Amino acid sequence: MFFFNLSLPEFLALFTAASAVVVALYLLDRSRRQNTVFALRFWNAARKPVESTSRRRIRQWPSLLLQLASIACLLLAISQLRIGSPDTSSRDHVLLIDTSSWMAATDAGAPLIEQARRQALAYVKVIPPTDRVMVAYADTMATPATAFEMNRRKVEEAIRAARPGNAALDLGTAFDFARRAQSRGAKRSGEIVFAGAGRQIQRDGSGGFEAPANLRVLAVSGAPENTGIRKIGLRRSTSEPDLWHIFISVRNYGRAANPTDLAIQFGGSPSGSRQLRVAPGAETEASFELRTRAAGMLEARIRTRGDAFPADDRALLELPPQPAVPVVVCGADPALLKPLLDSHPFVQATYKPGPQCPQEPADAIVVADRVLPNPMPKRVVLLDPPAGAPLAATPNYAAVTLDRWTTGHPIAAGLHTRDFRIEAARTLQLGSGDSAIASSSVGPVIGARPGLVVFGFHPMRSALRYELATPLLFANILRWLAPDSLRIAGVYASAAGSVTVPLGSEAETAKVEVKGDDGVVLPHSVHGQSIRFFSAKPGTVRVRTAEREQVFSMTLPDVPESLWTAPSTARRGVPRAREWGSSSRDIWYWLAILGGLGLLIEWLLFAPAGPRGAPVLQAPGRPAEEAPLRRSA
Repeated sequence: MFFFNLSLPEFLALFTAASAVVVALYLLDRSRRQNTVFALRFWNAARKPVESTSRRRIRQWPSLLLQLASIACLLLAISQLRIGSPDTSSRDHVLLIDTSSWMAATDAGAPLIEQARRQALAYVKVIPPTDRVMVAYADTMATPATAFEMNRRKVEEAIRAARPGNAALDLGTAFDFARRAQSRGAKRSGEIVFAGAGRQIQRDGSGGFEAPANLRVLAVSGAPENTGIRKIGLRRSTSEPDLWHIFISVRNYGRAANPTDLAIQFGGSPSGSRQLRVAPGAETEASFELRTRAAGMLEARIRTRGDAFPADDRALLELPPQPAVPVVVCGADPALLKPLLDSHPFVQATYKPGPQCPQEPADAIVVADRVLPNPMPKRVVLLDPPAGAPLAATPNYAAVTLDRWTTGHPIAAGLHTRDFRIEAARTLQLGSGDSAIASSSVGPVIGARPGLVVFGFHPMRSALRYELATPLLFANILRWLAPDSLRIAGVYASAAGSVTVPLGSEAETAKVEVKGDDGVVLPHSVHGQSIRFFSAKPGTVRVRTAEREQVFSMTLPDVPESLWTAPSTARRGVPRAREWGSSSRDIWYWLAILGGLGLLIEWLLFAPAGPRGAPVLQAPGRPAEEAPLRRSA
């Protein structure tokens, strides 16, 4: 036996103090007694104190002993007296509950998480009550739900609160967390217990981690059949602005091949369907085409027989709108630009010949052919403008050779053509906030500032009209003036976790913005021509560069392909009580009950029934209403 809350000297000090108080109360002898008299002539005699000549002594030994025994039982309960050895009184266990997405699958009509919770509760019931337990939820990361707790109610509440998430299970990370928790916070390390299915992220083909030596596995039985949507990718066509290319990947995680019906809907209307047959453990892809410029919700859904994991049978994505960029060409001969602008699929051009440019909508890009708009639009391209235009050109024309592009500017991106002659061009005068796009030996001939591009010549009346760089130059100008309208959009559905996004070039990674649906910037890293970011929770992530925007709807559950097999050295199943060997047993509640019963029995047996002294006598023939007189002397 040993005390858990108090030491033996502390218990003896408390018991001695309590016993001294009780014994002193029993030795206290009062000299005044309560007497009952029947007439006033006895009143004065009753007022005289009764002299006590006897020695003070304890008259009710059984009552005193019963009270002292009851107090001792209550103090033993407070000290938490335990039967057993203190050496084996406390172990610290870490209970890892699999809360990955796969635990939402059903087997025999019940979710796998129910089996894991049931076995975890059974484990907690059989371990010694002196052992402490830490409950942690394991998916991609290990999240502690409790500290090392002896309170079984808190531990059981944390187990019952375990719910499947959308992330995959990473057992290596979970075991590393359990080892660190025991090494830092445990008094005496117990077991690391894993309760779950063990479908985990593949690592190096062999697990990639070492199982703990003190591992116990509470395996979830059953291998449910499942065929689910793995990922979805949508890319807008570069030649047809209203065309989306849709690619859907479907995987069979089960052991039997089942026919699978795949269908997509846009805005609630059917848009395509396929019937697939996916081999066990294999993955297949299906492609669709959807024509729309409007925004809307795209739904992909599969149906198969005997599917026990419906969470990955449906995916929902939001398609962004793709309005055409309005471009107004005005001036002396706007038809010269018609072949150039009409070939661009995302441009809606309007041509207005005349000596002046009429006022246009604020969202339009105005291309002024040798005229100066008044008032000046917010976004304008001036081709060989007259005097008084911004970035004022020299008055005289001269033959120049274009030999240099400012490739660091977005308008000149990808342009390398040089050493071609322009018969008549004027040199521009640039200010401190202006940028030179193309230059000759005598100065810049194409310049830009925010919302404005100026040519010192007419590109369609020079040798530039025959160069392959001309369509790319104008595409860059339109993209720079209307970046949000001309970004190449891609929409993807995937699971939360780590995502790698390929980009077109290393130059595109210079200005990358990664934001969640709440506007918070997510950290990312650049690897060559791709970037990598991580999102731990389901949601929408937007990756924006200077040229494109890609939207990732990270709402699909991440179902790993690898099934972990526990090593042969690991203990399995809920242990029996005798497996723990000798251990202490808590008996404080019995001591508390015994102490309370002792006090109750003492009060019933030895409490006074009425006032001490002579009994009340009534004289014969005396009326009942004449009560005797009482006086305390």
